[in-house]
Amino acid sequence: MIYHINRATVKDSATPEQVEAVLESWREQGRSNPAVKSFVVGREHGADYTYGAVFVVEDLDGLYAYLTHPTTYRTDELGLHLADRLEIFDVSDDDDPELNAKIQELHRRRNADNPEVAATLAAVPDFTGAGVED
Repeated sequence: MIYHINRATVKDSATPEQVEAVLESWREQGRSNPAVKSFVVGREHGADYTYGAVFVVEDLDGLYAYLTHPTTYRTDELGLHLADRLEIFDVSDDDDPELNAKIQELHRRRNADNPEVAATLAAVPDFTGAGVED
């Protein structure tokens, strides 16, 4: 299993309506993408990010299906420009020593296929995560 984790703090200029639209878009990703086996979206507690979302997929094929699903791109469109801080990473119980490289390659491939998304990610003031070249 792969747990795809997003943690975000929004800019002060983001309206409550914009924030709720992004949260609902995250929820729609979980509801509508067949690759997602379970998900949670909500406020983060006990850390210094405001919101978080976790999407569980079975394997690398599922992760790529999640990353390239239209609802994921919709959330990018709605929310990336609102993020002040963003962290995206994956956790897995798979012992494959090459798994990190394979996951990173999926993120890079997704971003290479979508330069606008990659540019928007790169413009987030404080971004840590997969798929964006230094």
